Amino acid sequence: MIKQLEARYSVFNSVEEMLAPEALSQILSKQVARVGVEPMNGHSGVAGGHLSYVNTDAGRLVLKRMSMETDWIMFSSDDRLCRSVTLWQYGLLDRLLPHAEHKIMTCARDGTGWAILMHDLTGGTFTWADPITPEIVPTFLDLLARLHATFWDESDLAHPELGLCSPATLLDQSALPMAISHPDFRTSPIPEWVREGWKILPELLEPDLFQPMHDLIENPQPLFEALHRYPRTLLHGDYRKENFAYHAEQPVLLDWQEASFTLMTTDLAWMVKHGYVHDVMSREQAISYYRARLEHYLGQAFDDADWQVMLDLGYALDALRTVGFHAFFYQHAQDAKGKQFNEKLVRQQAQFVRDAMRWF
Repeated sequence: MIKQLEARYSVFNSVEEMLAPEALSQILSKQVARVGVEPMNGHSGVAGGHLSYVNTDAGRLVLKRMSMETDWIMFSSDDRLCRSVTLWQYGLLDRLLPHAEHKIMTCARDGTGWAILMHDLTGGTFTWADPITPEIVPTFLDLLARLHATFWDESDLAHPELGLCSPATLLDQSALPMAISHPDFRTSPIPEWVREGWKILPELLEPDLFQPMHDLIENPQPLFEALHRYPRTLLHGDYRKENFAYHAEQPVLLDWQEASFTLMTTDLAWMVKHGYVHDVMSREQAISYYRARLEHYLGQAFDDADWQVMLDLGYALDALRTVGFHAFFYQHAQDAKGKQFNEKLVRQQAQFVRDAMRWF
């Protein structure tokens, strides 16, 4: 029998109720008389969520609204409960305090969708084009290790009331079969990126690299079974600098919409492949640093053979999730450097899948 989870916070019944001056006065512990909502132009998410500023006479806040009808991540992973909300509602995000913050103030139902009210972090967030100081990379690698250690092998994370992604629903968000099945989903470019990227892959890869990867994306069950043999934990799911903030000398993790319960090295692979990491340390150095921090927080060392298997499996899941994106970005790169970077990633990811298949 699955035990009942206890909610730590209440969810408002509507956005109007949440943004009422009386409610905001209580949330902010300040008197609020005026409230206005202003679209945050050019800052809506790629998946299909919408960001707005909430302007009050007690300060500015940020509102994120999303639903399965318009948000590809929610739709493709069957996120009926909004996992960004449930992680807050049941107090899991608070367990990262004081080492990291989430800046979620409260949440609400929004018709058939959901809304999250957050502190305004303008000036503390990063876009894909923003430079990042060298100190940020080890800071967020350390934080990733702490996140994974905090929730290491907790069976409660599989509770249906949390709605976390499994490896299957995590993969579905950018898998070819899902993207092909829904050609009319127009509120996000993600499915089109995936479809076009996979069309390009045979031009970038030799058949002996492309075919095993294509076969596995069509039938990933052997990978899922291999992943299930190893410890699971809470994954952020989209751990990259666009979802980082640094506010008042404190790391902040944003956008938990792809949060998952699976092997930790999937998060590691997602972060480490980005260029801003390579500017600071090599892939091998980043992996070694993360491993040392994870072992420190867990108070245990991994066997080298087990570590290699976990590394291969996590990297393979990440590769299947993102190889279509990188093929698309290769095709549409604006310069030779971008083209070369994405072609290299595509080849690496194909090799990661091949390496992992020996453990199936």
